[in-house]
Amino acid sequence: MPNRSWSNRLSPRAWSLFWTSCVLGAAVAQGPCHDLQGITSIAQELLSTYPADGSSCVRYEQFGQQRYEQAFGSFTLGQVVPIASATKTLSAAVLMSLVDSGVLSLDDRVGQWLPEWNTGLRAQITLRMCFSHTAGMLAAHPLVGDDTTTLRQAAFNLASVPLQAVPGNRFVYGGVSMHVAGAVCEVASGQSWAQLFAQRIAVPCQLTATDYLGIGSATNPRIAGGARSNLRDFANFMTMLRQRGQWNGVQVLSAASVDTMLTDQTSSVPIGSTPHPQQAPYGIGIWLDRRDSLGRTLVASAVGAFGFAGWVDRAHDGSGVFVVDFDNPITWPYVQRMWQVIDDAVLPPGVSCLGQGSPPCAAGAWLNGSSSARGSNVDFALRASQVPPSMPGALLLGDPAPGGVPIADLLAFLGPQLDVVAGLVADANGRASIAAPLSPTLVGAQFGLQSVWLSPGGCTALGLQGSHALTVTVLP
Repeated sequence: MPNRSWSNRLSPRAWSLFWTSCVLGAAVAQGPCHDLQGITSIAQELLSTYPADGSSCVRYEQFGQQRYEQAFGSFTLGQVVPIASATKTLSAAVLMSLVDSGVLSLDDRVGQWLPEWNTGLRAQITLRMCFSHTAGMLAAHPLVGDDTTTLRQAAFNLASVPLQAVPGNRFVYGGVSMHVAGAVCEVASGQSWAQLFAQRIAVPCQLTATDYLGIGSATNPRIAGGARSNLRDFANFMTMLRQRGQWNGVQVLSAASVDTMLTDQTSSVPIGSTPHPQQAPYGIGIWLDRRDSLGRTLVASAVGAFGFAGWVDRAHDGSGVFVVDFDNPITWPYVQRMWQVIDDAVLPPGVSCLGQGSPPCAAGAWLNGSSSARGSNVDFALRASQVPPSMPGALLLGDPAPGGVPIADLLAFLGPQLDVVAGLVADANGRASIAAPLSPTLVGAQFGLQSVWLSPGGCTALGLQGSHALTVTVLP
């Protein structure tokens, strides 16, 4: 059994008043615990609010299997759009592939490969700095979008542009430093950027609709913002990152390189400018939107100015893509709401569903784990959603009982003995959570959890609503 110090534990007498006053009744048929239809509602809301620009498509995968995929408005599932700064993550993968091959190191200085950069403060700039926005360069410059020149010539000319900060000392989001690093990749490999991307990323990941011709030219590709892609192509790419470099049996990047991409590179320096609403830290070419208390990345995203977003969801062993061609400040809140639906609905590793909410006339309360149920997960929590707003409830602990025990018009999926381990109070949105840290000593343990809520004015005479149950198996 897990540690039962999950706070607010109810007394046996309080639970008796809350629960055992029920009388036996008929059992309720079992069904699925959760669904992702909340994503549909959010995407349809975007489309109805912005009918001219709100067309989109969404895909979410877990354990390599499609969980959700749908197009909205005029978009098809194959819709190709410019992905703007989501390009940065593709480009980071190209760079890390060259690191894997021993052609480059992240701590190589730019000046080792481009002599014009081997002077003054410029000589301190590394490829790591270039791909984490800490190189001290301007955020933007017309040379990045000059269709009359080449990537190598653009990097040469950018060497004469004054630096804006001491290299490695400030985070300034932009595209110039990655553009220069792209030229390094060409020089070090002896190949064009298009060849590098095709051979090292596009072909092994089967990206048939993705290239760097979304914005810019073939001779001077925008390394930090010029790609175009579609839903399934980028889903392949995100799945490769989620699987620590593997896709379809091919090791595209080393696991170490993917881990490096998803490791914080910027929290130690002050922020000069950032477009991220939560000022999230940055890895190598990717935002680190959520991290646990030990600094490990849970959610990382590749996001563009036109709203396109792909993300790796390590909390649920999943990944997703949202395709739109609009305006990121408008669409980003919709993406975050989709993440909330996923948090509520997708069961993380080690957590499985048991039974369903009851009574059948109620909407059904949801219960879920916050992330993988591993013995090292000190941040593991239990989250309730879609419960009666602002009402009290109780969290029960016991052995999983797949058949369910009918108690009036509720079903208890725990037995033979129940223990009330926590009292909960839902917020105004019908949500509640409680920390339930897991220790290594619990590895291999299995237990069941269920919640019950006061539901005055509901469809049951008892005034109670029960969630489905969870079976939690603590993983190594």
